[in-house]
Amino acid sequence: MSDIQSPIRTIQQVLAAATAVSDGGFEAAIFGYRNEPLTLFDYRTAESLTAEGRAADVLNLLESFQAGFVG
Repeated sequence: MSDIQSPIRTIQQVLAAATAVSDGGFEAAIFGYRNEPLTLFDYRTAESLTAEGRAADVLNLLESFQAGFVG
């Protein structure tokens, strides 16, 4: 796997999870990924957290949303 493929796959995973919890579908998920501040992460975006190597944290948060957490 090349160096560029791993980050792209990670972003795809996060966007797929975000789409699953988004009422507005893929476009809303992309907007949220890039622009929505996440309170639990000092108001940083999912995009910035993913870039920092914290995609697993974002995925865990999205899974909790899917399970019904509204925090």
